Amino acid sequence: MKKLIHIISNHLLMMKYFLKFAPVYFIVNFLFCIYVSFIDMLTGAYSVKYIFNGLSEGKSFKHLLAFLGFVSLAMIVRHILGALSAEYLSATGWVKLKAGMKKLVFEQARKMDLVYYETPKFYTDFVWAASQSDEKMGEMYYSWCVFVARLSDLIFFGGFMLANDIILMLFAAALIVIRFVLNSIIIKLRYKMHVEAKPHERERDYITRVFYLADYAKEIRLSDIHKTLFKRLKDTMSRIWEINDKAGKKITALWTIAALASDGFLDFFIYLYLCFKTLVTKTLKFGELASLTSAVWNFAYRAVDFINVLTDMGEQSLYVDNFREFLAYEPKIECQKGITTPDKPTVISMKNVSFKYEGTDKYSLKNITLNIKPYEKIAIVGYNGAGKSTLVKLLMRLYDVTEGEISMNGTDIREYATDSYRGVFGAVFQDYKVFAGTVAENVEMDFANDSRRADIVNALNQSGFDDKLAKLQKGIDTPLTREFSEEGINLSGGEEQKIAIARIFAKKCSCVILDEPSSALDPISEYKLNQTMLTLSEHKTVIFISHRLSTTCMADRIIMLENGEIIEEGSHDELMNMNGKYSEMFNKQAEKYRVS
Repeated sequence: MKKLIHIISNHLLMMKYFLKFAPVYFIVNFLFCIYVSFIDMLTGAYSVKYIFNGLSEGKSFKHLLAFLGFVSLAMIVRHILGALSAEYLSATGWVKLKAGMKKLVFEQARKMDLVYYETPKFYTDFVWAASQSDEKMGEMYYSWCVFVARLSDLIFFGGFMLANDIILMLFAAALIVIRFVLNSIIIKLRYKMHVEAKPHERERDYITRVFYLADYAKEIRLSDIHKTLFKRLKDTMSRIWEINDKAGKKITALWTIAALASDGFLDFFIYLYLCFKTLVTKTLKFGELASLTSAVWNFAYRAVDFINVLTDMGEQSLYVDNFREFLAYEPKIECQKGITTPDKPTVISMKNVSFKYEGTDKYSLKNITLNIKPYEKIAIVGYNGAGKSTLVKLLMRLYDVTEGEISMNGTDIREYATDSYRGVFGAVFQDYKVFAGTVAENVEMDFANDSRRADIVNALNQSGFDDKLAKLQKGIDTPLTREFSEEGINLSGGEEQKIAIARIFAKKCSCVILDEPSSALDPISEYKLNQTMLTLSEHKTVIFISHRLSTTCMADRIIMLENGEIIEEGSHDELMNMNGKYSEMFNKQAEKYRVS
């Protein structure tokens, strides 16, 4: 009983969202399901009894005609309500529902801490909650409608049988118990099958996606990687087939047992009982026999449908458990309240900071102690895997430290409201993204209000995008990518990077973080951009990671990382005079440039 209550509770939760986002469609369709059950009982068992008994009792034709007229009117109302629900309210209701559910899921996903994105659990939960929300909601609403309809059927037809022969209810109860027990086992088998197949389905979907995304098109056509992908697809499909085959055989056997038990029980014992009462005890009239035969047939098979829909609802309830868990996630970093950060650049300090990613025992950063003064220009350098990007992500509190403390103006950054603290920083990462929106929206990263247009244009000019902007007929209103518009344009890597860099010029922030900001630019453009950034950021703190060490010469201080630790620190001249790792790295790059 607890399990049944949990299933219904989960469905009520989802129906609450349906009622919230599409109330008119939900209410009308809910009442329509009950009305249809009433009509089925009226036009079936009750009409058979009324007409047969009326004929045997000698009721007038006029009397029967009035009854049939009432039944016909009820049927006309049913068809009108059905057309209204199916053809109009359904179309508009589902649009509202999908929009509401997607907003609900995406707002929750936006609040997820970044560390959660880097776990397999996120993709499983998010895929179930986001990409399947429309499909699952459709399945659940259909099941809910069937549940309401069949429950109404059982009430109407059950009430009719109770009023005429209570013994029939005992037969029906036995039938329900048989189907419920077997279907409960089937639910567990199906869910186990879905859980085992889910990782393989993710791999299948990834391979499928690779073949139609433009990002992979060139590599696939210029190499034999498709052979490897086809092999992986074949293997993962084989594993999915094996899982489904194993579970399918067991489920088929159980369905066969259930069908034989219910149909054999229904077709033999129930009809035997009715015939006995009619022919032997003569306690049933032929009109009552016909009506009860119709009633018990409808009740029994609707009871089977009721149990079947409970099976479906049980499976869907398992999805809702994941959905509940997804919505119940409480971020430790994102959307946290706290004090407001200072308006002007201030000291940012890292004291004995160590960090390791979730699920690993290896530290990415170890015992980092660093003080960044207001208006200082800091360069962070090191080979791949040294921990450079991790360090700046900690500074922006995309992650929380594993050990130690990061403070701003002497206050632990965890005391600040997340949005307020993040507002201090303007950042461009190496893996920046350009969205399918206008140039202005991609710079503002928000709606581009008229009052901000001049600032957006100025930011683009400062990033070096001015030449390209002058060639765009629609200017900053030009759509980027051709995802949704034929008038959209696809930019080069360097042009996209200038768009990303323009974001920090457009944002009012006191600290700028640049994670390989010029990796897609040619050396001349890089030099000009660096000069511009340092000039325009004169009254800001600047922290940048640079692959090309020629850029670091402009920094006030250079931090050299290796294996997650600071091994050297100082100005360019100081580090060159040390003849350490930085000097070695710089000379290797300089030699490479001379050779080329």
